[in-house]
Amino acid sequence: MKALVLAGGSGKEMLPLSKYSPKTMLTLHGKHLLEYVLDGLLKTGLEEFVIVVGHLGDAIRSFVEDYRQKGISIQIVDQTDRVGIEGAITSAFDHFSKKHPFLLAYGDILAPPWFYQHLMNSYINTAADGAIAVTLVGKSSEFGIASIDDRGFILDILPETPANEIDANYIFAGASILPGEFFEILQEEKKLTAALARLLQEQRRICASVWQDEWVDVGYAWDMLAANHDTFNNLEYSRIHKTAKISPSAHISGLVLIEKNVVIDHNAEIVGPCFIGENSYIGTNSLLREYASIERNCKIGFSVEVKNSVIQPGTKIGRLSFVGDSVVGEKAMLGSGVTTMNVLQNGDPGKRVKTIKGRVYHKMGAVIGPHCEVGSNTVLLPGIVIASDQVIPPGTVIRENFP
Repeated sequence: MKALVLAGGSGKEMLPLSKYSPKTMLTLHGKHLLEYVLDGLLKTGLEEFVIVVGHLGDAIRSFVEDYRQKGISIQIVDQTDRVGIEGAITSAFDHFSKKHPFLLAYGDILAPPWFYQHLMNSYINTAADGAIAVTLVGKSSEFGIASIDDRGFILDILPETPANEIDANYIFAGASILPGEFFEILQEEKKLTAALARLLQEQRRICASVWQDEWVDVGYAWDMLAANHDTFNNLEYSRIHKTAKISPSAHISGLVLIEKNVVIDHNAEIVGPCFIGENSYIGTNSLLREYASIERNCKIGFSVEVKNSVIQPGTKIGRLSFVGDSVVGEKAMLGSGVTTMNVLQNGDPGKRVKTIKGRVYHKMGAVIGPHCEVGSNTVLLPGIVIASDQVIPPGTVIRENFP
């Protein structure tokens, strides 16, 4: 069985983070999102992959060379001008046999490695013609829904929940095992849900692999925070690389992952769970609180506080700054005294929440695009999104998305 991994999306909804990188190549705890998918698939025993690329696909072409050097077969297919998930799947038509089933995986789904093993086990144990991973997390209008019988087989597939029904059906979870002839069916039906429905009409037995553990569709910049939480929640031990240089006066508590050549200066406080990527510097008196993820080659200045945030590689944060509940793109520069306000201001203190694509946020900082320069003493109000490559003058109060 081969795996077909879809990594060719435009990443439009992930902007500004995807300006210079495919969204599947964003990093979390030192790994690309696509890396989590491939590593999970490898644990099922699969060793042949076809990856569909599109937006900035050369980054993925370079990345997979490390896997090829380990003897893993990976072919790259360009999605070209084919549109949507359907276009991505059909672009790989020539690389699969009609006689053999294949595993279809979305490259922007973050789930534990056993997510894919669970799917494989469901397929094997039921001796079905196919299997579809389903979950109750997320919005059915974005994934399509499935109704399931009491034996665990899929009865029906719809593009979304009818308006008069409660949205409590199982949704597709971004991975499935399908018969090889599915490519031809999809070319005829044009739509993914219609092609899956036709499999059922033709008496194919498709089992539901019901997933009830962590699962995040990383399709939007704020989703990086949820993915960060889930990844930390699966952390069972601390790891500090032997080359890390940690001041005797620094204090570390909780579970931490500290990579090679990290420098943690005097009186810094690290409160886990935290991740600090290789070659990063954590300045004197800095405070990294729970769910801070600092990727490689970052510099965190004197007395900076970071909490519940994902900082992409190469970012610099100046002294006395506060970054909370935020996502900062690669190679951004935050001057001294920058503050991301994170308490939502909805008037009623009991209702200070914001919902984006079905996910509820009780606190929101900012999304700051890659290569931005945020001047000293700038204040960003909650929920602000700063586009890539922006230069913000010192002392500015950003009250709405910029520009």
